[in-house]
Amino acid sequence: MKVLVAGGSGFIGSHIVRKFLDNRSEVWVLTRNPQKVQNNPLLKGVLFIDLTEGWDYLEKLLTEIRPDIIINTVGILYEGKGNTYRQAHVDFLEKLLKASQKVSPRRFIHISACGVGRNKISRYFQTKEEGERLVTSSGIPYTIFRPSIVMGKGQLLLKQLKVFGKFLPLLAVPKGSFQPLHIEDLAQAVFLSAVKEELKNRICEVGGPKVYTAGELFKETLKLLGLKRLVIELPWQAFLPVLPVTGLLGVLTYEQLKMSQTPNVCPQNCLPKLVKNPKDPFEV
Repeated sequence: MKVLVAGGSGFIGSHIVRKFLDNRSEVWVLTRNPQKVQNNPLLKGVLFIDLTEGWDYLEKLLTEIRPDIIINTVGILYEGKGNTYRQAHVDFLEKLLKASQKVSPRRFIHISACGVGRNKISRYFQTKEEGERLVTSSGIPYTIFRPSIVMGKGQLLLKQLKVFGKFLPLLAVPKGSFQPLHIEDLAQAVFLSAVKEELKNRICEVGGPKVYTAGELFKETLKLLGLKRLVIELPWQAFLPVLPVTGLLGVLTYEQLKMSQTPNVCPQNCLPKLVKNPKDPFEV
């Protein structure tokens, strides 16, 4: 099976790539940073396409490779200069789908987000929803995954708490709820969607076996890092005065605050049908 993964050097993408490699697939990673691909131990054995060569170059290569499966894992939680939600979740996806249509893959698998369709105030969720519409109207057989927060080695929350948790005696977090799942379970679900016909043209919410409050999520993550801190949950309005500081630190922006107002849980969780024994999301 030939597989192309966009965003394959990121946290979610690299684990999905590893799952397909372990199952003897030929995997191509679409990247703007070939060095990052070569330095990632999870990506040992992949081939890569340098997107800095341009989209015409990609379309030419795709007609030669003719992948069976194309997977898009590109997404951002924080906007930066020259990297907006619209650019990552809509513009990039539109170009990838256009290139994909020319080679008619057996399946286009898209990683979206839990909360799409329910949160209408965040640009993150608005652009994610727009991206889903592009996929479903592309004419390519698809599977869309909407994961809750994905945990595992290299995950952003772990990295942030490893830095800030060391010197903060107390952590205040916006009230919310999450259904964290382990990255290996998500990778397994994505792999199965490439081979199971019953997941064709489906949108699948995926979450772990348990729902956690925001406070519980942070406490479990701190415990994983060997840190014991007091964690308190506050209404989202309480964080408005400190946003200029937390936004500069890349810890909490106004967009993240708007995202937190929708429960990040999966009422129609597909994971139990795909993974018989889901892992503890806090097992690294």
